[in-house]
Amino acid sequence: MKSSKSDLGQSAVEYLVVFSAVLALFTSITFTQMINPSSEAARDSLLLSQARASADSIAGAINTVYANGRGAVKSVAVQIDGNWTIELDNEKNVLRIIVGISTGNESLEDNLKYRIFSYHTLQNVSAGLYNVVVEWPDNLTILEDIYGGALANKKIFVYIRPQGG
Repeated sequence: MKSSKSDLGQSAVEYLVVFSAVLALFTSITFTQMINPSSEAARDSLLLSQARASADSIAGAINTVYANGRGAVKSVAVQIDGNWTIELDNEKNVLRIIVGISTGNESLEDNLKYRIFSYHTLQNVSAGLYNVVVEWPDNLTILEDIYGGALANKKIFVYIRPQGG
């Protein structure tokens, strides 16, 4: 049997179709593996930047309230686009923001002038824009604390109370 030109042409077309399908599959897999890590890195960078700015803002508010004395209040707005935790660490005397990124949790700290007397934490704060109110209350029954009872209203209260204050 002789093969005709049309049989050879059909074989070439079938070969090209199979080769194109394999190439398209290979390209799509390679492309997603190249794009996905860079989008994760961009998200991680955004979250770390937001956490750093939030730690700086809240620590600045605490230091300002401490400098102004009893009765002082300062509010700051913070935005973090992922779940996060806020801590007042009395061992290192820092405010710490912990945010989850693709490689695990990352902590960002800011030193405080105000001497923290106890460890306080507010965990699993959902993503969003929050109004953080820092206060040194006149009311002596309000103790140093991070109060998250108003999270539904996007408010976090940080109460400071220097010893003897």
